[in-house]
Amino acid sequence: MPWAEAYLEAMSFGHLDLQFEPLHKWLRMSEMHGEYGFSGDSQSGADFTFDSHRAYIQEAIALADPDFDFQGIDSVLIIADPKADSMHSPAFAPDDPYWGVTIDSQLITSAVTRGADWYRLGQGGWVVAHEMGHTLGLLDLYEFGTPFPLPHRFVGNFGIMGLLIPKVGGLAHGPEDPLRGSEMFAWHRWQLDWVQSTQVACVTTFPGSVRLSPVATKTGIKAAMVPLDGTNAIVVENRQRIGYDLNIATEGVLFYTVDTTMLTGTGAIVVQGSFSGDWPDSSVLLQPGETLAVKGYEVSVISALGEDYLLEINVS
Repeated sequence: MPWAEAYLEAMSFGHLDLQFEPLHKWLRMSEMHGEYGFSGDSQSGADFTFDSHRAYIQEAIALADPDFDFQGIDSVLIIADPKADSMHSPAFAPDDPYWGVTIDSQLITSAVTRGADWYRLGQGGWVVAHEMGHTLGLLDLYEFGTPFPLPHRFVGNFGIMGLLIPKVGGLAHGPEDPLRGSEMFAWHRWQLDWVQSTQVACVTTFPGSVRLSPVATKTGIKAAMVPLDGTNAIVVENRQRIGYDLNIATEGVLFYTVDTTMLTGTGAIVVQGSFSGDWPDSSVLLQPGETLAVKGYEVSVISALGEDYLLEINVS
């Protein structure tokens, strides 16, 4: 949990104060783990639904209540025994508070249930940070319902809301590195008000010049955005070997498109450009002297200015 706490607080540039208040004991649920529908194949025929997930959370919270004060709690994290191998790790974030759960007169509308998939994958706090991203309102950026390696094709190694920890080099069979391109997208930080609008260059006249500072640092311009219409935009940001991007193989400028009409798992963010592996990794980052044209606009990296990049954006 300390890793997830440190990661999300770092991504927020100090705007988020995340504190875990643990209950250090196991609680016995009323049913065997397979009866809660997480696997989608329980003996009772239960399927994983919003209602079954909500009921599981409600029962767990009620069991904890005699030993835990829920007053002032904004979100709950429920951790299953690693031997409960049918359990996985979805987030609970209903659109309407009516569907929350109430305990001690406290309404809970945000929860993460951490299951055995976390232990099998060995991904530390990554699963918790990813699922807590959902409770903050962020969508899945990997593609649902496609065979490997296609789920990685939208964002590959970048960010925390894709399929966690793709392999080094964007290769299906490469070694894993949990710090490869993991800084949160500038777009997500702007959505969460962790990047201020004054730190976003909205380019609407062309050619436009922008000096981008690294997305991992607190000050400076974090993103250049070109609105395409009311729901689509081009976003450009600077990725350096800083923070959770420490191990990227190549520094450079990341170019992606955003479509706010897309649902979770369908490509709300798509990284643009050529890459050398099976999905986008640092090989996709633009270098000084390079230009990429997408959707009628082109972004040129004019020069590196220390850790910053000077860009020119024009109509192609």
